[in-house]
Amino acid sequence: MVVFGGATMCGIAGIIKTDDVPVRQDEIKKMTDVVAHRGPDGEGFYFGKNFAFGHRRLAIIDLTDAGKQPMRYEGKNGTYVITYNGEVYNYIELKEELIKDGYVFNTHTDTEVILAAYDKWGRDCVKRFNGMWAFAIYDEKRNEIFLSRDRFGIKPLYYTKLGNYFAFGSEIKQFTVLDGWKAKLNRARAYDFLALSISDHTEETLFDGVYQLFPGFNLVYDLSTHKYALFKWYDLNDIKENKDISFDEACRMFRELLFDSVRIHLRSDVKVGSCLSGGLDSSTLVCVMNRLIDNKENQETVSATTEVKRHREIEYAQEVAKYTGVKLHVIYPTFDELSEKLQEIVWYHDMPFGSTFIFAQWKVFETARKNGLIVMLDGQGADEILAGYHHVYGPFLASLLRKLDIGRFFKEFNAISKLGYSKGLIFKLVMANLIPQMLAGKLRKLRRKESFFRSVEGASDFSFTYKNMRDYRIDMFYKTSLIPLLRYEDRNSMRFSVEGRVPYLDYRLVEFMLSLPEKYLVQNGVTKVILRNAMRGIVPDKVLDRKDKLGFETPESVWMREHGDFVLPKVKEAIELSGGLVSERFIDYVRDFLESKIQYDRVIWRVLIFGEWIKKFDVRI
Repeated sequence: MVVFGGATMCGIAGIIKTDDVPVRQDEIKKMTDVVAHRGPDGEGFYFGKNFAFGHRRLAIIDLTDAGKQPMRYEGKNGTYVITYNGEVYNYIELKEELIKDGYVFNTHTDTEVILAAYDKWGRDCVKRFNGMWAFAIYDEKRNEIFLSRDRFGIKPLYYTKLGNYFAFGSEIKQFTVLDGWKAKLNRARAYDFLALSISDHTEETLFDGVYQLFPGFNLVYDLSTHKYALFKWYDLNDIKENKDISFDEACRMFRELLFDSVRIHLRSDVKVGSCLSGGLDSSTLVCVMNRLIDNKENQETVSATTEVKRHREIEYAQEVAKYTGVKLHVIYPTFDELSEKLQEIVWYHDMPFGSTFIFAQWKVFETARKNGLIVMLDGQGADEILAGYHHVYGPFLASLLRKLDIGRFFKEFNAISKLGYSKGLIFKLVMANLIPQMLAGKLRKLRRKESFFRSVEGASDFSFTYKNMRDYRIDMFYKTSLIPLLRYEDRNSMRFSVEGRVPYLDYRLVEFMLSLPEKYLVQNGVTKVILRNAMRGIVPDKVLDRKDKLGFETPESVWMREHGDFVLPKVKEAIELSGGLVSERFIDYVRDFLESKIQYDRVIWRVLIFGEWIKKFDVRI
């Protein structure tokens, strides 16, 4: 076997000419140049008869020239070329298994392990990977290209078909340099974003004709016939419930799995840091890292905060820093800087984003890079696996009623009310998950804020009602929260050439948590009870005993009201650019907010940023 190169986190690109003519170097290079921020450490290309691969490299593992891509590999069963973005954290264990089977390795990269695994196990190799990835493998013998995306969509992969080419890449902006490509609005997905505050819940994007390869899917492209097919290779619905495990055993296993996940997520040949909001999830990661690393005095973390008291949780981050001895970098994002950089942020994010908290995360990764932190561990995914969002109370209590567990229902209802939630609000959350989905959808459309948007054919009809907490959490993975959060994480980190890693999304941990009985997730109104119990003595009690939840939150409502002279003209402009999608009556709604007649709703930000996105990408309506 012969190997030429190999690498890790990066930006990838590919062009296939459906008229079977060669791809020009300038065509593929334009696609990689657009995402040079994803890979400042080098570039590479591979040219086939009617296709080309491109790659931008961010060196994380094996920093030598052996880490260059695209990589060509001659295996036992064929010859392959790969362009790859991601990390397969268990590559060392897989490598040992493959060596026993006679495979020889010439680099220390996980890329070479992926190719050897593909040579041995074919398309099923992805089922053995523990990590995050988006890659394309050219299989010379089959004359096909195999594209794959990781289980949960941690790493992005988009594709489009137009004229005489099929193209794919890490970011949508890469398509803007292709001949004949123009940004056109997908009105159905725009309605979903504006009215329902959901995105990334289908293969479609806000750009008409641009698709994401959905998490847990593969795409196989036949270079002879120019036909392609999608294959779902991973499904959370396949996970079975473990009714026999005790609560104490569940806590022990959670602790072991999390420690092992963090252990392999620390594998790197560059400096590793972490994001620290002061919440349960990020604090736990910092404390676990502190137990695992040798050079504790070199551990660094970054936190974003604000002067607005009700949005601050820096005291908890400081408590963790004091407890562990880590170096804490603290930043204060401002609205002035956000407004100044708004068009730049929109460009790097490809699509409009649902809240200004994205800017706080942007500043965290910017600060990380300035301090030499090339890899950052982050807490994304914890709320999804641990049912940590407070709107979990609706499906949780509704599930108890459906099971006629009346005694526990009233016990939990009263416990939740003592945490500061009004009984009226709790009752509404419960009823929202008990009424039929069709009725829930109709009632939702009667809400004032959704009446401002013109519904279009193909728009989603989400009811957001759930029979149980399992369905609720799986929806969070694939329909409501996780995929856009991971997109934000990817764009913010890679903008500054930083690799964001998410240990809570180790598939072993995800599957374990989804297998647990619902009664282990919320107890006495308290969420994340397994984490709180498992981490006692590892994480400061002050953090473990928190009942509130913030994250890298910005004082968005304060910012928007204080800067009405910025907000109102931007909203008016967005309405004009929307092609009738947003009603002019929405201006009155914004004025009511600015005059303190109504409470703030992020729908105002969504309309504002939608207009900025249309301008930046010159989107045809």
